Amino acid sequence: MTEPAPWWRKLPNASELPGAFAAAVGRQTLRQRPNGGSGFVSDEAPLIIAGMHRSGTSIMSDLLVEAGVYLGGTQVDEHQESVHFSRANRAMLGEAAAQVYEFGWAAPKRREFIEARRGYAEKAARDLRSYFRDRKGEQVWGWKDPRNSLTLDVWLAIFPNARVLHILRDGRTVALSLADRDDLDPSFGLALWAHYVEEAERGMERLPADRRCTVRYEDFVQQPKVVLEQMLRFAGIDAPVGDAALEKVDAKVASARDADPRIAEIREHAVLERYGYGQGAD
Repeated sequence: MTEPAPWWRKLPNASELPGAFAAAVGRQTLRQRPNGGSGFVSDEAPLIIAGMHRSGTSIMSDLLVEAGVYLGGTQVDEHQESVHFSRANRAMLGEAAAQVYEFGWAAPKRREFIEARRGYAEKAARDLRSYFRDRKGEQVWGWKDPRNSLTLDVWLAIFPNARVLHILRDGRTVALSLADRDDLDPSFGLALWAHYVEEAERGMERLPADRRCTVRYEDFVQQPKVVLEQMLRFAGIDAPVGDAALEKVDAKVASARDADPRIAEIREHAVLERYGYGQGAD
């Protein structure tokens, strides 16, 4: 006669738990982690690339990598975002294990929430050996992640010698792109863009002028060589920009919003005017 299975073998796997209970377990796990950090500070000087989602950060980062900036080598995703540092950003924004909080990038948390989870960023900063696993001698290193816009205060506290490159794009274009990709209401997308922009610029205020740089995507697609050379000088790279590297840049992309009838449905926002966008702006 077969012996009955012990009671503990009948317990469900975590994947079988009801959603609410799984979330509660996940929350308890997070509470037990030393997220607040120890105040660790590094003397490294990375290039931190920030900018709202759908702002052209991927293509501009591609060109920086081709010019000799190390952004993670083989340890990046299809958007040139470092797995190593993006993991810390996601955790700070509540996109941690078990989906305890959802839509972290589209539902930004308060600064206090992010700063209280600084331990995740410190772990990434201490574990640079794994980040540099396939580095081939590039002198300039850093990482790109739109979430840097929201977590910049933490990163600059850990890397006070960092440089920050902020990539800006017309918020209406971004809002329409988010509507197409993520089905977000354009008005919400515009408000989200404004929040990312303001948080990034506020974080950059703690840096001296020679270690912060904001470039507009529209200027980049119109004069890619000029803007790329500006970004390379800012990053500390003295290298010529070849025409072959710029062939992927399509100037028509930046003006595509002008032909989109949905533009008229997006209400104006004060941040648009502040950065030279808005009705009638070039």
